[in-house]
Amino acid sequence: MSIFDPVYRQKNIGGQITRTLFHIGQAVKNIFWDKSRLEHLTPAQVKSLLFINYTRKDAITIGNIARYLTCTPATASGVIDSLERKNLILRSRDTTDRRRVHLSLTPDGERVVGDIENIGYEMEEIIREFDPREQKILGQLLLKISEKLAERGLIFSGDICTECCFFKRDSHLGELKPHYCENLHILLSEEDICMEFPHFKKTLN
Repeated sequence: MSIFDPVYRQKNIGGQITRTLFHIGQAVKNIFWDKSRLEHLTPAQVKSLLFINYTRKDAITIGNIARYLTCTPATASGVIDSLERKNLILRSRDTTDRRRVHLSLTPDGERVVGDIENIGYEMEEIIREFDPREQKILGQLLLKISEKLAERGLIFSGDICTECCFFKRDSHLGELKPHYCENLHILLSEEDICMEFPHFKKTLN
């Protein structure tokens, strides 16, 4: 029994879908490689730059980058070291806790992100050819698959705070950070809630 066996796939719709998802995954990998080569980077380096650019500052850690890349912390640390040598990221110590290291993009890093952040537009163009109802159904089904994979620890899950069940909008009106996270018990600014965060749980609709 194998999804790569055409006889098996003829009799099993699940096998057909799974093999198609494998092919789509390969296409995404190829897209990353093509874009990475243009900047003389590896896909892991490109993904790390995008993670640093679009993730909330307090969540940009080696551990979370490792989860995002599905690799060990040691491997993720090596990726970060290589980006630092290329002058694309900057490490800085937390002023209140010297054990914490902050990662941010340098001007060169921001330039590279500007060049690569349209990765995936080829896929999006194809999806736009579907009518709105088809897009909605596809999105719902792929989200279900993604959530199941995240539950099994096979993929990294993250999104903006406003889509999280722990997010409380305007619970501290008048404060510089008016929003609240019931999971981490911290206040959040408007800028914070527009960035991705890994400790995320989808709001049930």
